[in-house]
Amino acid sequence: MSKLISCKTCQHQIAKGVKKCPSCGKDQRNFFMKHKILSLFGVIFFIGIIGIATDGEEGGTILVETKEAGTQENNNESEEVVYNIADPINLGETEVTLVSFEEREEVGAEFTRKAASDGGTLVAIQYTIKNISEEPIGSFSMPTAKLVDKNGTEYSSDIDASFNYSVETGVDDSKVLSDLNPDISVTSVAVFEVSKEKFSEGEWFIEIDGQKIFIK
Repeated sequence: MSKLISCKTCQHQIAKGVKKCPSCGKDQRNFFMKHKILSLFGVIFFIGIIGIATDGEEGGTILVETKEAGTQENNNESEEVVYNIADPINLGETEVTLVSFEEREEVGAEFTRKAASDGGTLVAIQYTIKNISEEPIGSFSMPTAKLVDKNGTEYSSDIDASFNYSVETGVDDSKVLSDLNPDISVTSVAVFEVSKEKFSEGEWFIEIDGQKIFIK
């Protein structure tokens, strides 16, 4: 037996699911059931509006991200600074200054002399390191120097030649095992052996902890 409900107009008891009340003739269906086609178009239109709004938001996000990526790339390209000899370079905890640079055929004193190899030349530098932080800095955390050519090739220092040049000049008071205390400066030296022909051509730099100093 069907469940009885009240007519929406006359409140007469009628069977659930009938389209019209047998007493007053009032249609019992709701708006969506009476206008199925119109309701279908309404649902399609509503879904379309949501899709357009979602696409617009996603497109805006992509545009912003692309712009930001481009801005970041431009910033990275403009960040590199090339210093000159005697320019102090702030490296955060230390301040480094390339004091001098010279090209030599040999370095060292009378009993500690070392000559460049055949076809080579010796590039000798002196640079100061100052602790500008509030804490001591260990010797293994000190900035180190490299010689770099115009193609970005890095040349490590020649240990023997550097020692001989240190003895010759007597200026090297860098810390070997001790810490460098705040506000204290020391001088370091380094000697690099490179091709004489290559060194006579193009541009060369000293690179200290990623910062380039133009020497020729």
